[in-house]
Amino acid sequence: MKKNHDSLSLPPHSCNHTLYYIKMLVAMILVSGFSRSVFAAATCPTDQRMYYVGAAAPSTAYKSLPLSGWVEGSLTRTYTFLESTGNKTLTINFPLFLDKYTTYTSQPPYYGTLNGATLNAITMIHNSTAIKENHIMDVTVNRPVTRLGYVAQDVDSISRNGNSNGRVPYQEAVDVSSTAGTLTYQPNFHTINLSFDIVTSILRSACSGGSTSYACPIEATWGPKAANSPFSLTHSNQRSDYDVGHVLGYSDFYFCMAPPKLVVKKVLNGARVNNNDQFEIVVSEGSIATNSFTTTGTGSAITNGTSATLSLAESTSYTITERVINGTLGDIANYNATYTCVNTTTGSTTIMPTAAMSYDATAKTRSFTLANTAYGDDITCTITNESNYIFSGIVFNDNGGIVASDGKKSDISSTFTGNSNYFNGTYDSANELGIYDSNLSIRLTDCNGNNITSPTPNPQTVSNSSATRGRYSFIVPASALVNKTKVCLIETEPNTWDYTVDTTADSREVTLTDNVYNYNNLDFGEVKANNAALVLIKSQYFHKCNDSLDYQSISTNNSDPTVGFSMNSVSGAIPRNCIAYAIHAYNRGHLGLQQVQIRDQLQSNLVTSVFRRPTPLFLPTSVSSPIVTYGSNGEIRSNQFNLAAVPLGSTQPISAVLYFNTKYGTTP
Repeated sequence: MKKNHDSLSLPPHSCNHTLYYIKMLVAMILVSGFSRSVFAAATCPTDQRMYYVGAAAPSTAYKSLPLSGWVEGSLTRTYTFLESTGNKTLTINFPLFLDKYTTYTSQPPYYGTLNGATLNAITMIHNSTAIKENHIMDVTVNRPVTRLGYVAQDVDSISRNGNSNGRVPYQEAVDVSSTAGTLTYQPNFHTINLSFDIVTSILRSACSGGSTSYACPIEATWGPKAANSPFSLTHSNQRSDYDVGHVLGYSDFYFCMAPPKLVVKKVLNGARVNNNDQFEIVVSEGSIATNSFTTTGTGSAITNGTSATLSLAESTSYTITERVINGTLGDIANYNATYTCVNTTTGSTTIMPTAAMSYDATAKTRSFTLANTAYGDDITCTITNESNYIFSGIVFNDNGGIVASDGKKSDISSTFTGNSNYFNGTYDSANELGIYDSNLSIRLTDCNGNNITSPTPNPQTVSNSSATRGRYSFIVPASALVNKTKVCLIETEPNTWDYTVDTTADSREVTLTDNVYNYNNLDFGEVKANNAALVLIKSQYFHKCNDSLDYQSISTNNSDPTVGFSMNSVSGAIPRNCIAYAIHAYNRGHLGLQQVQIRDQLQSNLVTSVFRRPTPLFLPTSVSSPIVTYGSNGEIRSNQFNLAAVPLGSTQPISAVLYFNTKYGTTP
């Protein structure tokens, strides 16, 4: 029902005016019970904040501004809520405004109250010269909102019959379907479609309000939308028999903002280092875990790679932590990690983190911090991992737990031969220790002498920590090894070095295999000289020069060197007699020895010695059958030969022996 302003628009001095005006007053009384004396449509979920623009803010409003700031005749205005965490703005805009009715002193749209029609509202007045859309109102907020709403007042039709043939000048309708809004309606004055987004007034049903009540209010509401999304309402006139001004108003604007929102996503470039690796992401405040998720999938496929949408507290710091789980606790250092955090909310003062993730070697995790989030923030953090190549190992004492000493230098007993961990080229962690020296380093190269660029030092000194002594580890992004088929690890030993004997080569070549990223146990074995596998034992036999001497018929391990081969010395040796020598080469270790050579130098300082028949003998002949040669300076030497490893289960060293005969004191 239209109010006094409609009656004023009728032509003066009509005999029917009084009748129509009386009917209108009677209709106002009859339908006044359908008007709401109190309107409380503005509500937000309990954990959210309400920002309100209107005359009387609800008690639940977090902040409010008066709607009265609207400038008469203006088609747009922005209402700004000032906050330290970033200003929130609500903008009301009329991109379409037609058929402005200008009979009144105030020019629409204007803020105010029109008798019986609008109350503390942005008041619109249109003429009714045609059936058309009169205006479109867009409302936007510069932050994501979970709800937005306002009240449309006095959407109706005129109550009087017009002239005798029942002409009706207007029939108002509002439509929010273009932006997925929802409308309520007053059944005595309106009809509504099945989607609840178009309300049309009932012909000749006029509503009225008052000084404390709205005229048949319609609530327009929308659900969640991104920042700066339009919330649009289209107003139209559905009937035009003749021209009369028709009025409606908008009031009680509000929007709801949720606490800061966070979604964490997981991306993997390349395959897993270990095929059963899964990634656990934990978002925590202090020691309290807010949420966590663990990926599934194999190879390069990541499933279950997104967290739930997490609600955060404002101005609070959160730690996002990533770790690897593969049956036990893996090491996230096996993967190169980067992350990006994006806030889809425009105008937020929240600064997105950019610092590199921090690595915790004890927990084997990486993490970064998200701080000072604000209401309305809509943040997505994506952690991207790339499979790192891992090349790791240990420099270790390959002594099988046997402490080196002078007394054990020539020990060929089962202490060595029966210890399968001794001198086997393999790190046996239960018995053997890592080795540290500040001048001991490992290099990772392309096998052509060029160091490979790595986030870890290259070359690097091995660890001196008690728990990881002697260990090294190179972490190399896959991108650094594109088109490479092999790498080489080079051990550089100090100039002064106690561990002078190697049980492994100082250079290790690693062939790269597709989708294999973890290359461990690239170890370097060392022992001290007294723990060397090669043992040389020299014994002597004094005799009256017998050119037909049978070396093998002479007893061994004798205490008296005049009776048999003995490691003991002899006193009172008669000049121009002979000494036969046996030099045994023993392999007491569990690695084969290659390129062994026996050399011995004749004495020339006290007495002069010369080689004498019988000819030298090297046994066994099966060991490469070396040829014995003589140097010009009184040296005898064998060709190079090999000594096999002590077989597992055996306690006998593998040996070879060189026999030769000399005559001493030949100078008169």
